[in-house]
Amino acid sequence: MNTNLHLAIILGTFSAGFLGWSVTRTILPKIKISPLTKPSSGPLVMNSSQKILLAGILLCLLVTLFGDFFLGFFLLVLFLMGCLVYQKGPTWMHERELKKRQGKMSSVFPQALGMAVQALKTGQTVPQVLEYLSHESPSPLKDELFLVCAEMDLGSSAEQAISKMAERFPDFSEFHQFLESYKISRQTGANLTHLLQVLMEGMEEKNRLLRKMEAMTAQARLSGLMIGLLPFFLGFVFFLMDPTLIIPLFTEKIGWAILLLAAILETIGFAWIRQLLRLEV
Repeated sequence: MNTNLHLAIILGTFSAGFLGWSVTRTILPKIKISPLTKPSSGPLVMNSSQKILLAGILLCLLVTLFGDFFLGFFLLVLFLMGCLVYQKGPTWMHERELKKRQGKMSSVFPQALGMAVQALKTGQTVPQVLEYLSHESPSPLKDELFLVCAEMDLGSSAEQAISKMAERFPDFSEFHQFLESYKISRQTGANLTHLLQVLMEGMEEKNRLLRKMEAMTAQARLSGLMIGLLPFFLGFVFFLMDPTLIIPLFTEKIGWAILLLAAILETIGFAWIRQLLRLEV
């Protein structure tokens, strides 16, 4: 019993220290709340968000010190994660949807660029080409180009309307290159058709390299997925063989500490593998 207690204390202390370091370095700086306001006369005043955050942390610390250490520790982690999700959740969802939409547009942009090159060769102007693409391009690029044409109808120039679309999608590198090519042709008198032709060929080569790299790293991604799922699979197998080996992980405090440590290590491994397999061209 003493050995188990000592092991639980060691694992709990290590997990608390590591998670505390992670919280102070990564989670707490991301929780953006308005700063303390100082009236013209009087002490500093906290707003409601700061009061809730401070009260929750103090309550969890009191439970940790005077009650159950593991219960207070888990309450503190859950409270901090809840604050982070509440503050950053909408932003994360918006960024995720924006990246998803941007990825779809990046995949169809070379096709739309080829249509633009063919339209320019027939003698059409850039506003006419944008109007043509707003009807013939694949979705969702068609919807964004329709907004560009709507802004031009309201009096904006083609360059201004395209620049506004580039501001809405700051990571859409292909469209930014198209915008820079258009600006260069207007400032220097260069042949826009030739510039877009070279740009389209570069995009096609980039997409070819990306597909080749994805095929080459497919085995590594599958290996990482299998390694990540292996602990859960082995735990399920051990539970079927002898449930008494697994049940203490969920009923004993030392089991909670082991599960917490395992979750932290699994998260670090998943983030590490994902970073190693990130493709950049």
